[in-house]
Amino acid sequence: MDNEEKSFEFYMKELDNIITEMENGDIDQLEKLVENFEQGSELIDKCNKILKEAELRIYKVQVLKAERPDATALTRKKENRME
Repeated sequence: MDNEEKSFEFYMKELDNIITEMENGDIDQLEKLVENFEQGSELIDKCNKILKEAELRIYKVQVLKAERPDATALTRKKENRME
């Protein structure tokens, strides 16, 4: 797998493919099972990283909104003016 960052959905699909392959018993070599496990573990780490980043973004919006309830409306007005 390359180091290029992909989407959460991409990583989840790849993980689902690995899990399906392992559950179906399509793999008969221990080495391949271990490789798939390692690959799946890396995919889980990438998904968790993306989820934590999303959670942080949501938290920041909530904090901003709590500190300045009008901040969301002001941001939207600025974005609309830029269009």
